[in-house]
Amino acid sequence: MPQIQYATTTPQTLEAFRNRPCSLPYFDTDFVMPSPEEVRALRNSMGLSQTKMAQLVGVSWNKKGSNTIRKWETPVGEENHRSISYGVWRLMLAIAGIVDPQDDVVKVRELH
Repeated sequence: MPQIQYATTTPQTLEAFRNRPCSLPYFDTDFVMPSPEEVRALRNSMGLSQTKMAQLVGVSWNKKGSNTIRKWETPVGEENHRSISYGVWRLMLAIAGIVDPQDDVVKVRELH
């Protein structure tokens, strides 16, 4: 499993996510899981509330938001923090237009 290594600066635009280690495919040796700040920054850059993001990625939500997404965005080390799964993170990146899952298929087929 890729090592969790968080970036020191948080991207402010969707374009800024394109070259970040958290936007690489899982099988890339430079991939790192996103920080809670990156999860929040991506959602905010997409202009989506926690509720709308939860509806898109298929996790629980109510009119006040989503406990699941709140936990993904809680700083590491705090009691309620939970790591986002790679699959959901990749879905968020695809919805945002940052990655194309078909490119991942082509790349993984090229692996030895």
